[in-house]
Amino acid sequence: SVCAEMRFRPELALARLQLAELLLEHYLDEKKEALEHLDLAIKEFQDMKMQPSLERALRHKEILKA
Repeated sequence: SVCAEMRFRPELALARLQLAELLLEHYLDEKKEALEHLDLAIKEFQDMKMQPSLERALRHKEILKA
């Protein structure tokens, strides 16, 4: 993607997290897609050591498991 090529990894990961949140809040039938975005964001946050964002993404993942 353009973001990856331009080294905007943090912004791309945050956008994925926000998209997942939007889907989970307003489009429950898109849960699978939201989980895919969460998984990608979580991996990126771990790699970049973005702890606050990682914790936020993991909270969403835990809520979905409950």
